[in-house]
Amino acid sequence: MVTNKTISDLIAQQSSHLITLTMPAYTTGEETKKNKITFKNLIQKAEKMLEESGLKPEDIQERLSEAKALLEQPLFWAHQDRGFAAYLDGNNLQTFKLPYPVKEQVYLKDHFLITPLLPMLALEGTFGILALSRKSLRLLHGTRHGMTDITPEGISRSEDQYLEVTPEKQLQFHTGAEGQNARFFGHGSGAEDKKVIVEQYFREVEKGITEKMNAMGDPLVLAGLEENLALYRSFQKYGRMLDESVTGNPDEMVADDLKDAGFEKIKGYFLKDLTQSLEAFSESPDGKVSNNMSDIIEATFQGRSDVIFLSTDESHFGKVDPESGAVHYAHEPGSEDIDLVNWLAIQGLKTGSSVFMLQKSEMPLHANVAARFRY
Repeated sequence: MVTNKTISDLIAQQSSHLITLTMPAYTTGEETKKNKITFKNLIQKAEKMLEESGLKPEDIQERLSEAKALLEQPLFWAHQDRGFAAYLDGNNLQTFKLPYPVKEQVYLKDHFLITPLLPMLALEGTFGILALSRKSLRLLHGTRHGMTDITPEGISRSEDQYLEVTPEKQLQFHTGAEGQNARFFGHGSGAEDKKVIVEQYFREVEKGITEKMNAMGDPLVLAGLEENLALYRSFQKYGRMLDESVTGNPDEMVADDLKDAGFEKIKGYFLKDLTQSLEAFSESPDGKVSNNMSDIIEATFQGRSDVIFLSTDESHFGKVDPESGAVHYAHEPGSEDIDLVNWLAIQGLKTGSSVFMLQKSEMPLHANVAARFRY
């Protein structure tokens, strides 16, 4: 999982030979065999670049040993997502499966290439999904990458179990409205009485779920049939319940199906900061926004950038003058040139900017790069 700490730790690494390997990956079928081949080619390219940098053969082997060990794990390469990134510091290796493709490349510098991971940050976070069912109720919790069943032990997982826990619950009383006479019912009662059983069951569930979620504080998505969702929402008290729900029979959905459907509903919640930043960008007065790469680099160098938007489709190489922040672009990158988009991301985060990586179609003004300045 990629978090802000993940990025901070990568930025903090300092060495003369930090290696970033990125590649698109295949997720299913025979094509997954290509994942290992692509990674092997990247290692060979990194080996050649390290040789050209003057590193001794034994040092090269030590730096690449962990990466080469991955080539001996066929199951690892058979279970990839759409993109893959590996970071090597000395003989230490960190790997990340990415839900989007990234280009095939080797980046050998005194800093890591963090931009392949940045799109993950806007969607970082844990959340819960309540599969509201009368037959198989579940509370799941986790991230878009995986979820765990955390249904509280004291909650009945079905209406039948609820009625069996305490036999007298089969003869409950209810009133149609305050002040009316109470009447008793059991399993042989009519449709209206059965609706009351469902409501009582869901009310008991709601107490346990709300207590559990209050302790965690994460947003919660409901999944279920529309009539059950409407009933539950009529009395539920959890403050971070999303308005949107996953509609359908949750009994027909395995945990991964619920996770994916729930994430489609929750991702807008996780993108709230981004949305607010985009709105603020469009409302900024003249002089405090720019889509000029050189101006943004200079402002970020001076610590003036507040929010920076970077396009995942953009790539510029060159140098940034360490004294003035002036930019020198390279049409054909040499060994001394750096990825300037990556530099902007690192420098922005170091100086307190909010940094977002978006697809070109999502960028403010459809620019390649954009920023709002503090002053």
